[in-house]
Amino acid sequence: MNVKAVVPLALAVILGLVAAVLVKNAIAHRDVTAAAPSNLVTVVVAKQDIDPGHQLNADDLTVSKVPADAAPGQVFSDPNQLNGRVTTTVLVKGQTILETLLAPAGSGAGLQALIPPGMRAFTIDVNDSSSVGGMLTPGCRVDVLTAIHDSKVDNIVARTVLQNIKVTAVGRVVSNAPPQPGAPPPPPSNNVTLLLTPQQAQIMELTTLMSRPWLVLRSTRDNAAEPVDSTSLTELRGDSPSAPTTEPSFAAAAPTTEPVAEATPSPLIKHVVQVLHGDTESDVTFVSHAPAPTPAPETAGTDTQNAFQ
Repeated sequence: MNVKAVVPLALAVILGLVAAVLVKNAIAHRDVTAAAPSNLVTVVVAKQDIDPGHQLNADDLTVSKVPADAAPGQVFSDPNQLNGRVTTTVLVKGQTILETLLAPAGSGAGLQALIPPGMRAFTIDVNDSSSVGGMLTPGCRVDVLTAIHDSKVDNIVARTVLQNIKVTAVGRVVSNAPPQPGAPPPPPSNNVTLLLTPQQAQIMELTTLMSRPWLVLRSTRDNAAEPVDSTSLTELRGDSPSAPTTEPSFAAAAPTTEPVAEATPSPLIKHVVQVLHGDTESDVTFVSHAPAPTPAPETAGTDTQNAFQ
């Protein structure tokens, strides 16, 4: 074999292979560069699922890269910026932490961080019947129904006292997130916490004082509060209103005698009296009513005639 002919051929093959590898790598690098955005920003995300009212710390957070044009507003780039902040809603693993998902800086952890300004948290005792079979969850909307004695109609009435009230907690559970796989369901609770205005809290206090409140579940698509008439026990039984059993004590009694005829005035009589004063003589005139006639005695006619003879 001619060595001088083989060496250039082998060298050409090697150089061709090297060139092919270089071209392949260049194409792959170009594709990767074209696919990867160049304007990435750092955002803080949740490292795990987080419940409402939780105070964040370094173990709850991590960072991720997202395109700048896809990053939402009010994001955080450093986990230290969120140390001690409290969540107001459920956060899922990998979710970007936003300012709108947090309570104001300085808020304490727990339920107090979930109460908006001007609202109050009010807890009432319930059982399975009064809490829709124990199926209420945080975030539900309910009406409050009660049965009381109405003194105006002197009857028991059922009345809707509050409408479209948010259930902010059931027992100590403030999140409606599904439990982790394999985790036992939360135990049934005998109390719920409602989100009320100060005026509504006073109404609820009177309701719990007078009778047991019943929670009526609303649809998530129904937020209208409409007037609801009370229903009385009489209406429920279909009874007609009872008539008064006695007459009013101040009713006027019917007259028992004939009306008295008006008396006829007696006629006037003129009197003239002659007065002598020394040698002077004068007349004095005055008038008076004639005396009333004397009733005739209850005797026979002949006797009466004899009396006047």
